Amino acid sequence: MRFTVFIDPTAPQDKPETQQMLVIHKVMRREFDVLPKLVAAVPPGDVRQAKRVAGHANLLLMFLHHHHDSEDRMLWPAMLARAPMDAATVEKAEKQHEVVAGLIETVQATVNRWQTGASESVRDHLVGELRQLYDALIEHLDDEEADILPLVHEHVTVAEWDATTRDAAEGMPKNPKIGLLMAGMVLEDATPAERVWFLGELPPPVRLVWRAVGERMYNRYVHSVRQDR
Repeated sequence: MRFTVFIDPTAPQDKPETQQMLVIHKVMRREFDVLPKLVAAVPPGDVRQAKRVAGHANLLLMFLHHHHDSEDRMLWPAMLARAPMDAATVEKAEKQHEVVAGLIETVQATVNRWQTGASESVRDHLVGELRQLYDALIEHLDDEEADILPLVHEHVTVAEWDATTRDAAEGMPKNPKIGLLMAGMVLEDATPAERVWFLGELPPPVRLVWRAVGERMYNRYVHSVRQDR
């Protein structure tokens, strides 16, 4: 039995609290919906703002890649071992990851081209690719929430679930600024219960840094990227 803060205090402690995944999905839904609009709003030739938005896009693409990579290496094998009767559901999720991974690679290349000169034609092409990525991602998230997470709750152990989420976090660069920005993204639309859970997952020194400087830093960052969109 583990003792930790849950989003739902009535959730069984001996089962993975899959509601935690919905918090991460909420970030992805919001950010990948907004991203093509941010790109489209950059005037042609505005290299300074293009680099800001491109940096934000790179952060989101890296976040999505590490999240999916951890599931590919750790969660899917655990599910296939414990619920072979649901292999088709897991294999569908794996195929969706492959589609998203291909789109991430395509988008990344276009982001790199766009940020160097803020070309209007490249910008518009990037907007189209980002919308494709968003559509594929939302299809996957919808299916994962409807079909995969109930199976995780029943068949995956708490240790396996925690290892997967920890692996995704540890895959991100060990850069304090990136960590605070990611925390800000999670906390931006978090409910009070989700906020308590997420802050409880952070080491005490990180919580202190978030409260002292992180929130203000994140707000400045959001303003610079979104330009009061």
